[in-house]
Amino acid sequence: MPKATRIAKTAIDDAISTFNDLPAKSPSDYTLKEAISQILPAINDLTKRGYNLDEISNLLTQKEIAITSSTLKQYIRDFSKSKLKQSRPKQPAISSSSSSSPVSTPEESQVEPTPSPTKPAKSDKAPKVSEETVTDQPYKSPPKPGA
Repeated sequence: MPKATRIAKTAIDDAISTFNDLPAKSPSDYTLKEAISQILPAINDLTKRGYNLDEISNLLTQKEIAITSSTLKQYIRDFSKSKLKQSRPKQPAISSSSSSSPVSTPEESQVEPTPSPTKPAKSDKAPKVSEETVTDQPYKSPPKPGA
């Protein structure tokens, strides 16, 4: 196993300090979508002044930013959707302790069993059976029709 190299804490702190002091490096070129995102405020201003996307795409092509009006339209739509998602406030969670909440908790939605009546309910189809018979004999299903 090779021997581990040891580095002084002061060297690490000095490197971190140097890295933190460096300015951000901007790219020398952009993708088409990144370029449109940089230009978007000016594009929005042109549309407010009455220019349509065909005219704006022609102007951009003259400035060596080749884009069709349909691609420009799609990019603008994508940027507006992402902006809406970022600015939309999160909905607070509904607490179960709130009495005005229409949503009931599992404890509230459980139905309490009703006590069984001492006398069985009268039914035209059910045969009369005494309680002793019910508790002493196992349940037998009624015969199937035609059997």
